[in-house]
Amino acid sequence: MPNSLKALFDTDREAYAFFMSLPMFTKDQIRANAHQITDRAALSAMAHNASHDALKLEQYEPMFEDETDSEIDLM
Repeated sequence: MPNSLKALFDTDREAYAFFMSLPMFTKDQIRANAHQITDRAALSAMAHNASHDALKLEQYEPMFEDETDSEIDLM
């Protein structure tokens, strides 16, 4: 990892714990852009964006399909 992210983790254990709690895809995206992360806010923003992008992946599409019965009248 580039120095900026490592430096953050060396000085902010909560930032490191947050990073370790993230899904693998999100961690990989953060590692790939580690040079852009200098503080906890930047880490949080990048994690949010990476997680959002992950949900757009084809493998997750079934999670968002509407499986409701169109004949059910909710009114």
